[in-house]
Amino acid sequence: MKSWIRILLGLGLGILVGLIFGEKAHVFQIFGQIFINLMTMLVVLIIFSSLVVGICHIDNPKKLGRIGFRTIAFYLITTMIAIGIALVLAKIIEPGKALHLSKVTVTFNHLAPKTLSDLFLSLIPSNPFKAFAEGNVLQIIIFSIFLGVAITFVKEKAKPFLAVLESITHIMHKLTHFVMLLAPYGVFALMAATVGKIGVRSLMPLVKFLACNYIACLIQLLLVFSVSLKYLAHVKVIPFFKGMKDAVVLAFTTSSSSATLPVALECTQKHLGVSEDISGFVLSLGSTINMNGGAIGQAISAMFIAQAYGIHLGVVQIITLVLISLFSAIGAAGIPGTGLIMLTLVLNVLGLPLEGIALIAGVDRLREMLSSVVNVLGDAVAAVFVAKKEGEINEKVYHAATWIDSDI
Repeated sequence: MKSWIRILLGLGLGILVGLIFGEKAHVFQIFGQIFINLMTMLVVLIIFSSLVVGICHIDNPKKLGRIGFRTIAFYLITTMIAIGIALVLAKIIEPGKALHLSKVTVTFNHLAPKTLSDLFLSLIPSNPFKAFAEGNVLQIIIFSIFLGVAITFVKEKAKPFLAVLESITHIMHKLTHFVMLLAPYGVFALMAATVGKIGVRSLMPLVKFLACNYIACLIQLLLVFSVSLKYLAHVKVIPFFKGMKDAVVLAFTTSSSSATLPVALECTQKHLGVSEDISGFVLSLGSTINMNGGAIGQAISAMFIAQAYGIHLGVVQIITLVLISLFSAIGAAGIPGTGLIMLTLVLNVLGLPLEGIALIAGVDRLREMLSSVVNVLGDAVAAVFVAKKEGEINEKVYHAATWIDSDI
């Protein structure tokens, strides 16, 4: 049985048990908390290893400086746009407001600075080992960026250390897989305890939560990416989606950007006419640091949980949410289940209750399906854009991918 089906079964059984046993279902809370702790356990090493290795894919900054700048700039801008779309929709639709959960006492710790000056000062670690020990995610991310750049410049002598980090990345991906095997049971326990406490009121907001995510993803796909292709890359839009159809299907069914990478490379090279050098560099880097769909999910999930608990996020907290959503998308591994793991760091930084994960864990796989499509196509759009600017795209091959004569 596929993992997403097992998770949905856990969701359904959890809801049923919660409705039947009511507040007595609280006994399952300890098992749900264990699952949350296991996910939290993975965050620091996943971010550190994935981010450093992703930066090191640039390899030779002098040779690839121009390409690297365009690629990273495109990724950052489209991700920020995705987060903006997500926040606006979450504010308009308010998917979590109907829950009316009991307010919890929220103490914004050192990870959630109260002023803009505190925010910027908190980004730089005075002691990286202290940042790791305290789980200060923002500082870990900044340290990882500096370390990745330094490794790139050191080159040969840094290869043994880079190999260790690559090994850690693979190990953490496997460990994530092991933890996600427990997801159906964790989701069952969390949903049973949650529904037992708040009843059937928790069900309808999940539909609004998914709708909010899907609308944001479709806007990113059909508006942002289309505009980028037509006005930045100066190519037609329809051939792109036609040429990437195999990667779209695989991304949607596997919910994995990493698993889709080989197919995405083949599609961009054979169907879109992008050179092997450009597609290999841009897509490989993007599979690690470009997660438009993931950023949308993190932002909407955090807003949903804040609304559900009646917690108001001020301007500084919204700015923090934008930054941490961006950084978590950069540090996320392109494999199923990573979204929930990264959400724990977003909630930690904002001081929101981790128990809120229970509200969305059961439908997270459904969210990830379209989210992964956005991630993969975002990488491909960047590859087409960079290849066009560098003159390394065969436009005859690209436009041959269309099935109709269209100016779109």
